[in-house]
Amino acid sequence: MVAPALPPVQPLEESYETDVSDAEWEVLRPHLDVRAKTGPLLPVDLRRVFNALRYKLRTGCQWRLLPKSFPKRSTVSYYFQKWTKSGVLMRINDLLRRRVRKEVEGRQNVEATGGVIDTQSVKSTEAGGPERGFDGGKLVSGRKRNLLVDTLGLLITAVVHAANTYDGAGARRVFEVTRQRGIRLKKVWADKTFRGSLKVWMQEQGLGELEIVERNPGQRGFEVQAKRWVVERTHAWMGRNRQLSKEYDHSPRSSESWLYLASIRLLTRRLTTSNAARPAP
Repeated sequence: MVAPALPPVQPLEESYETDVSDAEWEVLRPHLDVRAKTGPLLPVDLRRVFNALRYKLRTGCQWRLLPKSFPKRSTVSYYFQKWTKSGVLMRINDLLRRRVRKEVEGRQNVEATGGVIDTQSVKSTEAGGPERGFDGGKLVSGRKRNLLVDTLGLLITAVVHAANTYDGAGARRVFEVTRQRGIRLKKVWADKTFRGSLKVWMQEQGLGELEIVERNPGQRGFEVQAKRWVVERTHAWMGRNRQLSKEYDHSPRSSESWLYLASIRLLTRRLTTSNAARPAP
């Protein structure tokens, strides 16, 4: 008697440590999986697209080296550019930041009233695009990442520009982008590189008070400074992602999107692992 043929073994779908969990996707899906009221369903699994972006963010691999288990690189790149141009990632970051402040941190004000601003000079690769320069203070050729965070270290606004741009000029763009989204800060802390006309300009524009955090008298070497350590910690959080180790993107707007993606990754994790986010038994 001939034994019946066994059914072919179905290969398991590959998964990665960077994939969003079911709980995280429930947080993100309403903001990404937007469909028209009429017409066919989207032919693309946006969860797999988002997983691919998280994989690239964490590993820093090239687009063409994305694993084959993800959608085609052209598809992933298309949605990345689409979300960058439409500001979707910035809006998701705003929504999740407010949720973390309320549900996890128990803050009464869901929107920040105080912030900390700082810049980070990062080297560019040969593919870094034309918008780059030389930071004479840090001796870095590339771009500056201008981050504005709340007093918890949660990202509010990210602006990327050439490294030879004066910090105060870059900060003006940060505050303008922040104001356009209806966010009003009462006070912002910064280091001495933001001295000059920025403080007066902020007062004239009704953008809050700027306080320069000075070094302690007689300080030598590194010392943690009040308030400013918050944004330094945020830089360290962002630095865990290899995509942010250098400026690889031709457009600074794409670089900003990677910063928002890194922030969204942190926010979704906090929302889904905190006791406040867990349903009652």
